[in-house]
Amino acid sequence: MESCLGNGLRKNEFIDKIGYCRELLTLMRNRNRTGFTLIELLIVIVIIGILSAMSVTGFGWWAETQREKTAESQIEALQLALEQYKSQTGGFPNTEYLENSNDEEARGILLFQALSGLVDRKGKKIHADKRGKGFLPNRDSFIYGSREEGGIQQVTLSLDQLQGVQVPDVFLLDPWDSPYVYEFPRRDGHKGFLLFSKGSDGKASVFDSELVKTPEKEDMDLDNIPPSEPGKW
Repeated sequence: MESCLGNGLRKNEFIDKIGYCRELLTLMRNRNRTGFTLIELLIVIVIIGILSAMSVTGFGWWAETQREKTAESQIEALQLALEQYKSQTGGFPNTEYLENSNDEEARGILLFQALSGLVDRKGKKIHADKRGKGFLPNRDSFIYGSREEGGIQQVTLSLDQLQGVQVPDVFLLDPWDSPYVYEFPRRDGHKGFLLFSKGSDGKASVFDSELVKTPEKEDMDLDNIPPSEPGKW
């Protein structure tokens, strides 16, 4: 399936247009004349503008592709960490024990704290002297966030903060600066845990109970990572 750039051009069309512009410039340079007419100069200016716009659009497409790959890689790492956590503790971090299990940010905080070995799977804080190893892979490869007055802000955690008495209330951010969505047990009837990114639009459907029929996927869910979540498709 051919990929599309942000302006609706397919990747092959984008490459063809750049090639056409290069051929036109070469033809004009090879003319046996000492200079350009005003019309030719205007054409050159227009071509340069088109190429500049294509370059910006192409970079935006490339950057978005990189963000998607980063989200996929981080989710795979978190899935593996959760399985290791379960094998060591007997279960996944349980969001049912939260005061507000509907709060996605609170569930994200539990995910971070449990995988960092700061709390048990029910969210109860573990004393600094009794903490075991953490399960969060390559901690430096993740971005952390917290809810501030102006919205979600990125935060930096020092080793002292992670080893101190005070447990930081932060969650893991996806490449679009939204918390990864985590839930266990799932309320939609699926087994295992729920873990996904809402993608670039920061939106996703919510399924709170078992459905009697498969719903249609909404436009807001087309960019979810993985695309099979939040499930019930």
